[in-house]
Amino acid sequence: MRVKLNDKILSPAEFIYQAEMLGSKNIYFEPAESGGEQIDFQAIMNAVYAVMDYEADLGIWLLDFPYCVVNEMSRDHILSRKIGGGEKNDCCRVCKYFKLCSGFPAGYFKKFGAGELAPIKDQPLEVMIEVEPGCNYNCPFCYNRNSFARKSRDTKALSADYVKKIIDKAAEIGVGIIRFTGGEPLLRSDIFTLMGYAKGKRLEVRLNTNCSLVNAANINKFKNIVDNILIPIESCSEAEEAKATGQKEALKKKVAAIRLFKKISVPTIRVGTVATASAINNLEKLSDFILGLPVDEWELYRPISHAENKQKLTGLEIKKLIYGIIKIREKTGKKVIIANSLPFCALKDLNKINSISQGALFDDGHSRIVIDPRGFVKPHYFLDENIGDPLDLISAWKHPFMKKMRDFDFLPAACRECDYRFKCRGGSRFEAFSAAGKWDTPDPLADFNNI
Repeated sequence: MRVKLNDKILSPAEFIYQAEMLGSKNIYFEPAESGGEQIDFQAIMNAVYAVMDYEADLGIWLLDFPYCVVNEMSRDHILSRKIGGGEKNDCCRVCKYFKLCSGFPAGYFKKFGAGELAPIKDQPLEVMIEVEPGCNYNCPFCYNRNSFARKSRDTKALSADYVKKIIDKAAEIGVGIIRFTGGEPLLRSDIFTLMGYAKGKRLEVRLNTNCSLVNAANINKFKNIVDNILIPIESCSEAEEAKATGQKEALKKKVAAIRLFKKISVPTIRVGTVATASAINNLEKLSDFILGLPVDEWELYRPISHAENKQKLTGLEIKKLIYGIIKIREKTGKKVIIANSLPFCALKDLNKINSISQGALFDDGHSRIVIDPRGFVKPHYFLDENIGDPLDLISAWKHPFMKKMRDFDFLPAACRECDYRFKCRGGSRFEAFSAAGKWDTPDPLADFNNI
C-alpha cells in the first residue's frame, strides 16, 4: 500500500486497517515531490514513527526519504529508488549516506528552507577499547578466542597513557561513546581513573564486566563516571552459570552487582545472554529471572563460532527464539532484542525478526570499531582484521576493507536487492568468511527461499 503523505496523517490503527483491507503486507510512505502537496518532514515524522511500532506485522517503508530527517534507529526503513534525483547541496557531500540518499523533494528548500539538512558524519559512533587482555572467567563462547587470545591471554595490556591518547583522539573527532571492555576490565587497577578521564572528556562511558570484582566496598567508584553497563548472564541457575563461566557463585555476584549499580543510579543497566540451545529452550524461565532484576535492557546474541565452539542455531531454534522474544516483549513491555547479526531470511516472516533485531548495524565495523591489547584497530571484537592506527581513528575508519564493508561490496548477490539489506547486511560477514573463506558468501544461517 502506497501512501502519499499530506497534512492528514492517519492513526496507526487506521493505516493497519487499510493495509489489511487491501491485503497488503507493506506500507510505503512517499513524500509529495513538489507543489502545494509537499509537506514539511518535521511535521509528519512522529506520526510515521508511531506506525513503525507495528513493524512486526507489516513492512513499513520510507520511499526516497532523506537520511538526515529520519532518526538513527529508523534509517533501515528508507528505500532510495531515485538516488540523486532530489535536492542536495554541497554540505551533503560530507554525509556518510551521500551515495545512498535520494535527497529532498524538488523545491523543498525553497518552500521550507534547508534547516532540516543535517549531514551525518562518516565516522564511528563508538570506540570500544579492550583495555585488559586477562580474564578471571573461562567462558567457552568468548569472542576473544578469535582474536588476541586465540592461543593465550599473555598479551600485555595497553598503557594508561596510551589509552588516554586514544580517548583524546576519539573526543577530538566527535565520537560520542567510549566502551571499556576486555577480558575483564576491572582487573586493571587504574580502570576507574581511565573511565573518569573519558567522562571528563564529556564522552558517554560504557563498561562490559562480569561483575566478579564489583562489591559494596568499591561500588561508589562507579558513581557518575559510568553511563551504561553490560553484564553477561547465561542462566538462572547457579550451577549452570558456574559451568558457563568456570567460577562458583558467578550468578550470585552478578545479581548483587546489578542491585548495587541500581542503588547508585547507573543510567542504563543491560544484561546480555548468548542464545545457546539451552537458553532458547528455557527462554521464558530465563526472562522471568533476568527481567525480574532491576535492569533496563536484555540482549540476546547469536553464538559466534571459533575453533573450540562451532555451535550453529537450527531453523527451529531461531523460530523459537524470535517468537519467544516477541511474546516476552508483549508480556513485559521491556526492551528485549537480538543485538548481533542474524540474517533476517533465517525466518520466513522477515518482519518478525526485523522488529526485534538490531541486524548487523553494530557488527562488522558498520558503526563501531575496536582497539585490542595488541594495538590493532579492528572492525569488531572477533573480526581480526587490523585496519590501522589507534591514534588515527579516521584513517582506520576509512580503510579500504571498512569502505567495502560499509558500501555493501561484501554482500552476497542475493542480498543486494533485498529491502532489508540496510539493517540485516547479509547477516554476519564474519560467520560467512569463517564458513567459506570469502566475505561475499552467504551467512550459514541465511535461507534465500524466504526472501
